[in-house]
Amino acid sequence: MVNIYLIIVAVILVLAIVAGSIYILVYFQHPEDKNTAYFPKIIVILSLTLACISILMLPFDVANAQTNGGFPMDILWLVVYIVIAGMVVVVIPFAIFYYEGEEAEGENTQVSSAVKGTIATIIIFGLITVILYLFLGIAEIPVVKLTGNLYTAEPLFLNTTNTTAVTNSTVDNTTGTEELQLAEFYYDFSERFYFEEEDDNTTVITHNSTYYLYNDTVKAVTLSRSSQLLKYRVSIVLYIITMIVFGGWILFIIFGGIGLIAFPFDMIQGFMKRPIPINLQQYTEKKLKIGERANGLLDVAKTIKERMKKGKRSRKDRQNYNRFRQAVFLLEEDYEYIKECYQRQGSKILLAYFQLVLGVLGICLTLLWVLHIILYVFTYPYPFSPFLNSMVIAMDKVFGLFGTIGYGLFSFYLLLCVIKGNFKFGMRMFFLFPIHPMRVGGTMMNAFLFNTLLIMVCAVSITQFCTQAFADYTSSTAINSMFQMSVKNLMGIRYFFQAYVYCLFAMIFITAIFLAIKPADKPAQIVL
Repeated sequence: MVNIYLIIVAVILVLAIVAGSIYILVYFQHPEDKNTAYFPKIIVILSLTLACISILMLPFDVANAQTNGGFPMDILWLVVYIVIAGMVVVVIPFAIFYYEGEEAEGENTQVSSAVKGTIATIIIFGLITVILYLFLGIAEIPVVKLTGNLYTAEPLFLNTTNTTAVTNSTVDNTTGTEELQLAEFYYDFSERFYFEEEDDNTTVITHNSTYYLYNDTVKAVTLSRSSQLLKYRVSIVLYIITMIVFGGWILFIIFGGIGLIAFPFDMIQGFMKRPIPINLQQYTEKKLKIGERANGLLDVAKTIKERMKKGKRSRKDRQNYNRFRQAVFLLEEDYEYIKECYQRQGSKILLAYFQLVLGVLGICLTLLWVLHIILYVFTYPYPFSPFLNSMVIAMDKVFGLFGTIGYGLFSFYLLLCVIKGNFKFGMRMFFLFPIHPMRVGGTMMNAFLFNTLLIMVCAVSITQFCTQAFADYTSSTAINSMFQMSVKNLMGIRYFFQAYVYCLFAMIFITAIFLAIKPADKPAQIVL
């Protein structure tokens, strides 16, 4: 029976997410796109909605497991992730290829270019996925096999809170002893019994105050322990999801690690360097300097455009274009800054202090995440402290929604840091892609599409990370079984999952040092 309360919560949650996605689109969109570009707007709204749902489904999964809500969460997770994979591999790339194309070449050429680019994306992704699936699509779960001989053939029982018989045993007629294969003890057996070593590979289970062997005649059982790998091939659907998770993790390590430092850093910097009143003479002088920079960039733009018309651009041309985009962005920012200094005679007080509050909150959240990684994630499965798990579980016990809010605060902060890290990376590194800034009232659709693609890919990896980081909170969920049992133990990829948290931590540390040495974003030098 499906829990009616969970249905109501799910409906309200989805409606709230859709409303929030529409608000973000309207709040950030450029005036030129106000009554046009409906197709990319639908994609943006759907993408933001799916990304938020994939993150908030985790506490919903927890509630469903705790209350026997009746929702088939394993199926719902697969459906959501299949849709996300389709959006990431097909729909959003088509829209990006279309709106990043040269509009001067005509509508038909843009559509043709977008179709070709999308087909190429599908073929590349499909080939990589199929090849890896054929050779590495096998999960290898480490288990411990216990086999042993009973001193008697009498039935053996395990006394826990409810006495349950062990039935998967076989009798060896030759020796008259019973060989016991304890499949139910494959996991966490060391926490259930007290073991006394007899030799290198033999163990004796003896009486324990909580768990013990119960039989009038059987005093102990001699067991042989052996480590094995339980192997099975995962479904192709799960492997496609794994590829999205893997790609998202690469982006999350880079951009998330940068953003965890850059977000609070830039918020504090924004407050400290907020606009101050200037007079007309100062305004005129600064405006002339900005005009000189603008004229220089116009000359660069003409040169870049001429080279683009000649055909295929070189690597240097692409990097110069990325530098040009960065320089134009900083020029526009500087012009808006001096306008605010003169025309408004300073910054908006509430906005400036709001930046300060966000900066302080960001510092607290970043420090909490760093401490949680050290105390819990690094030392799992025997953590030094449950830390944030204890907080979220305690909030959940007070009222279920409080736990969801606590989890949502930490998870969505990671998503915000990914967006910030991507922007910060684009401002300093020019060899991959141009910046796609999100400006209030000034964000074009191509920037929206690029950032929503990044959000969707990283939302899946953030969910996987939170499943591990909040393992005490999510232990009984369907998504925990999917990620922690199958995805995390896939051949080849499992070695990456053993090291990715250390890579994330290293990126956080490197970014902190880098921003301490070079705190300011400066216009890039363009050498044509």
